[in-house]
Amino acid sequence: MKNQALPSAVEKSYVLVRQWRITALLLMGLILGQMAGAQSFIGYGYDNYSGVNSIILNPGMLAGSKYKVNVNIVSVSAFAGNNAYELDRKNLFKLKFSHLSEGDGYYKATNKEYKYVYLNTDILGPSAMFTIDKKDAIGIITRVRSIGNIFNLSDPLFRLMGTADPAYFNSDIINRSLQVKSMSFAEVGLSFGRILKQNSHMVLKAGITGKYISGIAYGSLSTGQMTVNLDPSNTIFKMQADVNARYSSNMDDLGGGASIKDALTKHNGKGWGADLGLVYEWRPDPFSYKLRLGLSLTDLGAVNFTNSPNGKVYTMTADGHNAKELQVKDGETFNQYFTRLQDSGLVTSKGGVEKINAKLPTALHLNADYNIYKRLYINADILFNTVANTNQVTPNYITTFTITPRLEKKWFSIYSPVSYNVQKQLAWGAGARIGPLFVGSGSVLSSLFKNRIQHADVHIGLTIPIFQQNKKKDEEKKNKKDNKADTLYKKIIITHDRDSDGVVDEKDACPDSAGPIQLLGCPDDDGDGVPNNKDKCPGVKGSPNFEGCPAPDSDGDGVNDDEDKCPDVKGSKANHGCPAIKADLIMKVNRAADRIFFKRAKSNIEKICLPELDRVAAILKADTSLRLVIQGHTDSEGTEQRNAALSVRRAKAVKEYMMSQGVAENRLETHAYGANRPIASNETAEGMAQNRRVDMELRNWQKK
Repeated sequence: MKNQALPSAVEKSYVLVRQWRITALLLMGLILGQMAGAQSFIGYGYDNYSGVNSIILNPGMLAGSKYKVNVNIVSVSAFAGNNAYELDRKNLFKLKFSHLSEGDGYYKATNKEYKYVYLNTDILGPSAMFTIDKKDAIGIITRVRSIGNIFNLSDPLFRLMGTADPAYFNSDIINRSLQVKSMSFAEVGLSFGRILKQNSHMVLKAGITGKYISGIAYGSLSTGQMTVNLDPSNTIFKMQADVNARYSSNMDDLGGGASIKDALTKHNGKGWGADLGLVYEWRPDPFSYKLRLGLSLTDLGAVNFTNSPNGKVYTMTADGHNAKELQVKDGETFNQYFTRLQDSGLVTSKGGVEKINAKLPTALHLNADYNIYKRLYINADILFNTVANTNQVTPNYITTFTITPRLEKKWFSIYSPVSYNVQKQLAWGAGARIGPLFVGSGSVLSSLFKNRIQHADVHIGLTIPIFQQNKKKDEEKKNKKDNKADTLYKKIIITHDRDSDGVVDEKDACPDSAGPIQLLGCPDDDGDGVPNNKDKCPGVKGSPNFEGCPAPDSDGDGVNDDEDKCPDVKGSKANHGCPAIKADLIMKVNRAADRIFFKRAKSNIEKICLPELDRVAAILKADTSLRLVIQGHTDSEGTEQRNAALSVRRAKAVKEYMMSQGVAENRLETHAYGANRPIASNETAEGMAQNRRVDMELRNWQKK
């Protein structure tokens, strides 16, 4: 920046902003003050194989994971975004940031809005997660983070920074509450996850992470309303502002020969934190979910830093002075700098506080992950910042909405996040996981279409994955093994079958006379299912229920007792030997069934169908000898398992409604056929609608 372009209040603001950069931003490892970020590991954290990285977003992801053990060697995520400066795309992709200057490599943005900056660096150190049993898992997290924000820098004040716009000299510039905040901290966390409830259709999981926080460095600057008037010679005509400067005391010697490393060895704060999370999975297939919903609250807690003796509220008294006097001189420590400002009358101290209580950047995460088809998923995530931008102490994340489609396999994933934040920035990125390595960016693709960049991010990591056993493959192997054993057993026993009828002699009731296996090797000459040695009518085909003799017709209705559902009551052949049901009643039930349809993948009964079911209930209540058979059906969309489960729910829905209308449960029989009995083509929407149905049949007999 050119010193002659800085207004006094701006210069005062600039000096403290510069101080903030030297302390916090250097610790973050991102000197680009014009760049900042939103969240960590965009697009990757909700992959089913993200392992330890998923815990930092939602500890509820810990239990029931794909891993027996997952070890994170190191993972790094860095983000930067602003609306003040624009960086040439070529410098970003070539990673050329040295020797840049305003107008040559980066430029002031043309918008007239208040300027903001977001910055976030997240380093996940050696960490691990372990699955203990089917319900429980634990995790150990080590992590270092730096987060910083600038809010409410007015456009006129910004135009006087760097290469000044002459139009803003010799005029009062008013800036509302300026906020500059940065915090760096390390944490060690212990996580516990548990499956709270699980059945064939759903899983509910919860998790919690407790964290010990070690504060590394802190710096903030905040003002009330600030008025600045500067002439072209850098003389301060007017500067009216109270400035609250706070920074951790381990930064005091910076600038006088002390290094950042010296500051890092003197950690200045400590605190405690927690993350809470819930995860719900809907599983039509017991081995995988169709929909996963997540809710988490991260970074509850605070860090207490020891404020520097120079961390005070200052009133600016610099009128008539030159703006250069507000600059930090070469070799001048922070302590020497603040002492000089007061001794020269540039600022007057109003006192300060001993401790800085900086809350963690608390955020609410809402997440939905949908399995589109096989290995293809789409994820929707909302990160809500819960820290007010006007908070003078705590830096925060930026509220962001992200949609991420991904193709996910055990050893390979690709994903492409699209994000939009409350500062109206749209970003499109891409990433991949190949075995233990993952790398990606939430903005790399959108940056390809821009000549100048206002935000950028990248993440990369290395892990050691040890997967859970594949339950499906284990079952398939077991079935193959069992089939092989059965075949081997048959080959062995066939050598002990002297009548060669396929029944081993030890189990053959007639070892010297060949007979079918189902009759234990005994012959059945008349083929009625009763072996000769037990058949009382051996020359006549009869019934097994009557010792091989023909079944009688006790009620004389022409239906023998074997086939007669009502053997003691004279009925009709059409109704299996039971009295005929009135044709008008059958017609009413069939008509009702024809008017009950369901929406795709739904089992709830539409209100418009209820009058038809009420008529069926009335028929059943009027004649207690009648029973109702309810059959659930689906169209062909979805897997066989999903359709089977859906048809069960549809039949059950009708049954429960009948019971609610006073029909006894023992008079209601349900069956489910999935998509196996279509009545129309599943190639058209109309046909599929007809197949999503429930059939109903009146009976006055019970199945034997």
